[in-house]
Amino acid sequence: MDKTERELRDMLADRRLVRWPTEPQWKDIWLTANAKGYPGNVSTAVYSIAPDLLDVDWVGMMKNDADSARMMWSEIRLRRSVSPFIRGAKPSTHLNPDASEEAAIAYQAEITRWVEARWEVISDGPTGVQLRAPRKMKIIDLICLIVGLPMIVFWGLGLILIGLGLIDHFVLTQPETKFLPRP
Repeated sequence: MDKTERELRDMLADRRLVRWPTEPQWKDIWLTANAKGYPGNVSTAVYSIAPDLLDVDWVGMMKNDADSARMMWSEIRLRRSVSPFIRGAKPSTHLNPDASEEAAIAYQAEITRWVEARWEVISDGPTGVQLRAPRKMKIIDLICLIVGLPMIVFWGLGLILIGLGLIDHFVLTQPETKFLPRP
């Protein structure tokens, strides 16, 4: 791994680079950054080849010297980590302003459909809703109950079978969960 690739990997880990460049972009960035007499660094090489690969805030800081830009970038990363629910700009709906309202209505209708099917909402957070399915008895639990009921006359075996069926149903079987992300 050469210094250009190492710097790109550091930029990707530090989130200055939004995504890894494609093969032709990588080749052009490497040739630009390693050209004899090139005065810039890897960030300026990436900006000259594919400016959409760089974070918008990092592009604004590139005009500063390298040490102060890195210090300001660490401050921005800290602020972004403190507010984890703000991931960036919401998708633009300027072409169809009713799109977000329609998506919210469809999302609510889907949740209502699951609740009507006896699923229960166990978590309603900023990223979505988590639902839990109603409990369903497994075949083995039914067999234990059906075989155990007539065997109650043999007190020990019938009660053991019924107890095993109930323990498996209520304790050992976890209900299905589903997560519906917000649009």
